[in-house]
Amino acid sequence: MRRNRFIRSSPRALLLFLPFLVLAAYAAQQGNAGSSQDATVTLTYQFPEGKTLSYRTTNTSTQSIEIMGQAMTTQSLSTLEFSAKAKGSKEGQYTLGVTVDGFKASVQTPQGDMSPDTSAIPGKSFDMILSSLGKEIDVKGASALQYGSASGEQRDLSTGFQTFFPDLPDHPVKIGDTWPSEETVVQKTGGGEIRLVLKHVNTLDGFETVDGVECARIKATTQGTLTGSMEQGGMGLSLDGKIVGTGTWYFATKEGVLVKSDTKASVEVSVSAGDPMNATFPLTEEETSETRLLKK
Repeated sequence: MRRNRFIRSSPRALLLFLPFLVLAAYAAQQGNAGSSQDATVTLTYQFPEGKTLSYRTTNTSTQSIEIMGQAMTTQSLSTLEFSAKAKGSKEGQYTLGVTVDGFKASVQTPQGDMSPDTSAIPGKSFDMILSSLGKEIDVKGASALQYGSASGEQRDLSTGFQTFFPDLPDHPVKIGDTWPSEETVVQKTGGGEIRLVLKHVNTLDGFETVDGVECARIKATTQGTLTGSMEQGGMGLSLDGKIVGTGTWYFATKEGVLVKSDTKASVEVSVSAGDPMNATFPLTEEETSETRLLKK
């Protein structure tokens, strides 16, 4: 009976959890720009005090797991809108007051609609610290923005803000130049945590006008790992997986802001269940993420 209960409940809870973790991590990453092949540009974020930016991020996911011949597929969709107001800077670090303007999430499973209740999130705020090169130095305030999942556990928005702004190079670049960046995302779960380590290679692909703004167009490739442990239905689960992805993002060269980004990722995870199952199950996921600047 315990074995059958695990088949019914634990994989479903895992399917509900991982899309929002991995997608959030993808949602992600003043110069003098030119449009010629030899133009050199210095890219830095700029947040003059009092300036407010508003963004919308939309994530979609199709996730599948097979357990003892039983296939389960989950479709997930989430939309997050927020505003970030510059509250001051010190030594190349900006303090941003972030307010969630809207957050909706839909999860469709073989058992039906298991969407979480996110109604408590809109209107909540926290402060984050961002470097001029896009490093999220402090986003711990986002962990207080919690909502209940259909599996009965509390989730929060910290994951998405840990990697929202793409990392910029610490030197001038021209078309064809590349720079690496690396991000680590940690999400606490019931009885454990899940950790993503993402390694990106960014390439300045060219210059393009987006919504009337001159932007640097950056192509990115990503390879990463997903590891961790969690407990569901009284049983321990361990996760070991790989992530590959591609993306394109646009950075306003004069204004110093992220204008939009589009990413795709594929995830393959081996899920190992402890006693009494003592079995391993494959999990796969295909994801897309879109971020748009709404107000600048």
